[in-house]
Amino acid sequence: MSPRGSFIKLNAQWRIYFYREVQRKLIHLTGLSIPISIILLGQKITVYALVLSMVSAIIVERYKLQGKIKLPAVRDYEQNRVSGYVYYVLGALLTVLLFPPAIAVTAILMLSLGDAASGIIGSIIKGSNVRANLLEGKRWATKPWPLVLSTFLICLLVGYLSSVLVKFTGLAELEFAVYLAGSIGATAADAIPLSYRKWVVDDNFTIPICTGIMMTLAGLM
Repeated sequence: MSPRGSFIKLNAQWRIYFYREVQRKLIHLTGLSIPISIILLGQKITVYALVLSMVSAIIVERYKLQGKIKLPAVRDYEQNRVSGYVYYVLGALLTVLLFPPAIAVTAILMLSLGDAASGIIGSIIKGSNVRANLLEGKRWATKPWPLVLSTFLICLLVGYLSSVLVKFTGLAELEFAVYLAGSIGATAADAIPLSYRKWVVDDNFTIPICTGIMMTLAGLM
C-alpha cells in the first residue's frame, strides 16, 4: 500500500527529522535523574536540586534569548522563545512539590520516556507537529491517531514498570486504575496542546501535571 493510501503518512524527509529528534530526546532522557533522585535522596532534596536547576535554566535561557549563546538541539521555533527544557524543569519541580513520591516518580517517567517515544515516532509520521500549526495561528490541532495510540500504550507500559519500581523501593503501591488514568492524562496532554492565540503551553509542563492530577483523582475513587 502506498504512503498516500495508508493510515500512516510518513514525512517526506522522515530520516532527517528522525535523527534530529533522537538527538533532542537523548538530552530529554537526562530527566530520568529526577525519579532516581526521589527514590535515592528523597523528595525534599530533589526539590532543592530542581530549584537550583530552575535558576540555572533561567540564567542560561536569558543568555540564549539575548543571542549570547547557542544551545544544541533547540527547535527552530524556540530560537526566539523560551525553550522546552525550562518548562521541563518547572513542570518537574511542581510535580515533585504537589504530588506524593510514587505519583511524582510515575508522572516524570511518563514525561521522560512517553514523551520521548512520542517525539521520535512523531518525527516520522506526517502531521505530528501540531505545535507549529498552533504557532502559525491555527485554532485547533491534535496529533494523528496512530501516534496518540502509540503514546498511550507506551505510557501504560511505563506506568506498569513504575508501579513495580515504586512498590519495590517501598514508596507506595500503585493500582492499575491509577497508572491507567495517568497514561490517559499524559497522552491527552501530549496529543492536544493547550494554546491561546499564538501562545502554546509546552507539553513538558502539562504532561507531568496532568498525569499527576489524573493519578491523584483515580486514587481517590
